[in-house]
Amino acid sequence: MGKSLKNILAVSAGLICFAIYLITLHPSVGFVDCGELAAACYTFGIPHPTGYPLFLVSGYLFSHLPLPGSVIYKLNLISAIRSALAVIITFYVSVMVTEFVIRGLSKAKIKQKTKESKTRESKTDTSAKTGNDGTNNSKTNIYLIAFFTAIITGLAKTFWFDATEVEVYALHSLFISIIFYLSIKIIINITNPVKKYWALLFLFFGLSAANHSTTIYFIPGIIYLFYQQYKANRVFAKAVLIYILLIIPGLLFYLILMVRASSEPFFNWSNPQTVSNLISHMRGSDFSQLMFQSSLKFSNNFTNFFKGLPGETAILPGITGLLGMIALWRSNRKLFIFSVILILTCLLYSFNYNTVEIGSFYLLTYYIIALMACGGIVYILTLMNSANFNSQKAISGKVIIIGLVLCITAAAYNFADNNNSANYVNEDITINTLNTLEPNSILVTYDWAYVYSSSLYFQQVEHVRQDVKVFIIKFLAAPWYLERMRKYYPDVYENIKSEAEEYTKAYGGDEKLRVQRLVELVKAFFNKNSGKFHIYLTADAVVNKEMKQFFANYKLLPEGLVYELKNVNLPYDPDAGVRTLGCNFRKYELRDADKKKVNIMTAGLYFETGNYHYAGKNPELALRFLDKALEINSTLQDAAGLKNKILQESK
Repeated sequence: MGKSLKNILAVSAGLICFAIYLITLHPSVGFVDCGELAAACYTFGIPHPTGYPLFLVSGYLFSHLPLPGSVIYKLNLISAIRSALAVIITFYVSVMVTEFVIRGLSKAKIKQKTKESKTRESKTDTSAKTGNDGTNNSKTNIYLIAFFTAIITGLAKTFWFDATEVEVYALHSLFISIIFYLSIKIIINITNPVKKYWALLFLFFGLSAANHSTTIYFIPGIIYLFYQQYKANRVFAKAVLIYILLIIPGLLFYLILMVRASSEPFFNWSNPQTVSNLISHMRGSDFSQLMFQSSLKFSNNFTNFFKGLPGETAILPGITGLLGMIALWRSNRKLFIFSVILILTCLLYSFNYNTVEIGSFYLLTYYIIALMACGGIVYILTLMNSANFNSQKAISGKVIIIGLVLCITAAAYNFADNNNSANYVNEDITINTLNTLEPNSILVTYDWAYVYSSSLYFQQVEHVRQDVKVFIIKFLAAPWYLERMRKYYPDVYENIKSEAEEYTKAYGGDEKLRVQRLVELVKAFFNKNSGKFHIYLTADAVVNKEMKQFFANYKLLPEGLVYELKNVNLPYDPDAGVRTLGCNFRKYELRDADKKKVNIMTAGLYFETGNYHYAGKNPELALRFLDKALEINSTLQDAAGLKNKILQESK
C-alpha cells in the first residue's frame, strides 16, 4: 500500500496542477517568442537561437496530431502537459529531500536531549537505533509533505506561467526536475555508487541542452557531485567519466537544424547549413550584431530579481522554502552546497542577460526555493514540537493544514497573473492590424514581442493576409534575413539589392563600415520602396529614437492602428484610419507589462488619429477616434481632454 500511495499522490499532484493549467491556458498567441515558436514548430523551420531542436521536433509532432483545437492551442497544451509531468517528478524529488531533513533534524534533536530522564533518554536512544526518525515509519506523512510541495512548485508564478503558453521553458522545467532527481540519487548513493544514475544524468543533461542553453547552469553542480564521488570512491569516479559521452545523443539533435536549413524554409534563422553557421546559431551570434542593441544590465537584473522574488514565490511558500534551506543546511550539507552552487550559477549568469523574458532564466532558482518548502514544513513542525513523524495521527493533520494553507496561498496569489484563459490581446491587435492594411502593403515593426512574432504565426499557419509583407527592421542587420527577403519577397529585395550586397560584404569586417552600410541599407529600404508599396509602421517603430533619422523626410500619417509613411507635403486625408473604427478588441485586465504596453500603444494611436482629424477641421470624425481610444483605455487623459475640448467648442 505504501508504494501505491506514493505513486497515487505523485500522479494526483500532477493532475491537480494540470487541471489548473487547463483552466488558465492561453487560447491564442502570447507575447514575445510564442508566435514565432508556434509557427516554426508547425512548419518545421529554424527558430531564433539556439534553435531548440528537441522542442522543435516534439512540437512539430504534437501540433500535427489529429486533436481538436487550433494549432496554437495544441502547442499551448503540450506546455501544460510537460509542466504537469515536471510536478510529478518533483513529488519524488520532494520525498527524498523530506527524508533528508527529517533524518537530520531528528538526530539533532536527539543530541539536545542530554538533560532528560534516563528512562526517556533510553527510549530516545532506542528510537535512534531502530530508525524511528521518520524515514522508516509513517511514510504517509512524508508523502503528504511531498504532495503539497510538488503542487507549491507547480504553482510558482513563472513555473505556472510557462505552463500556459507555447515556450521552451515548460520542457526545461521537466528537465530541471529530472536532473535534480538524478543528482539527489547520486548524493544518496555516494558511498555505494550506482552507475545508472550517472549514466542517466549525462544522458538527460544532453537532452536538456538540446532544448535550452541554460542547462549549462547545472555544470558547476555536476562538477561538485563528481568531486564528492571522487572523494568517496576514486576508482568508481574515474570509471564513470566515460559516461560523459552520453551527452552526445542530445547534442546530435542540433544536426537536425543543419539538415532542415538545407531546404531553405521560411524560418531559417542564421541559415545553419554549415558547421560554422550552426555553431554561431547555437551561440546566438546574430543577437550581438542586430543594430541598436543596448548593453547588458547586470545591476538592473540583480535589483529586479530580488524585488520580484517575494511575489514569485507567493511570499508564504517562499518563506517556507527559505526555512527549508536552513533545515537542509542542518541535515545534508552535500545537497545544500549542491543547491547553493546551482542558485549562484543561475543568478550570476542570468543577471548578464538582456532579454524581456529574463524571469524564465531564473527558473532553476525558483524551482529550488519552491522545492525546499518540504524541508520548511518539517522545520515548522519541529519548531512546534510536533516532529514525531513516527506518529501518523499526531502529524498528518498538521501537515495537511500547513500544506493546504501554502497551496491555497500560491494558487490565490498567482492566479490572476497567470490566468490567460481569455487573453486574446496579441491576436486582436495583430489580426486587426493586418486586416486593415492595403493589399500587398509593407508593415514595418521594431519590437519583436508584439505584432511581428504573432504575425508569423497567423500568416504562416492560419494564412491570414499573406499578401502583407511584415518586416522587423532591425533584422536587416542579419544576412540570413536579407536572404529570406530575397527568396520570399523578391519584389521588395530587388529595390535594395545593391545596398544589401554592399552591406553583406561589410558584415563581419570593420565595425564602423558595417554600421555605415547598414544605415544606407535601412534608408534604401524606405526610400526605394515607398513609391511602390504602402508602407506602414507600428507604434514601437515610430517611437524608437534610433529610427527617427529614417523618417525625417516623410510624413507619418496616423491610421488608427499604425502609421503610414507618406509624402511630407501630403494634404489632409479625411479617410485616414477610418477602416479601423470597426475593429473589435476583447476586454482584458492590465496586469502585466506586455498588456499595458499594447493597451497604451493602441489607445494612443487612436488618439493620434483623432487629433489628426481635429487638426484637419473634422471634429465629428475626431470624436469617433477619441471614443475608440477611451473604449480601449478609459484613463487616457489626452483623449478625454481633447474630447471635452471638441464638445465645448461645438456648443
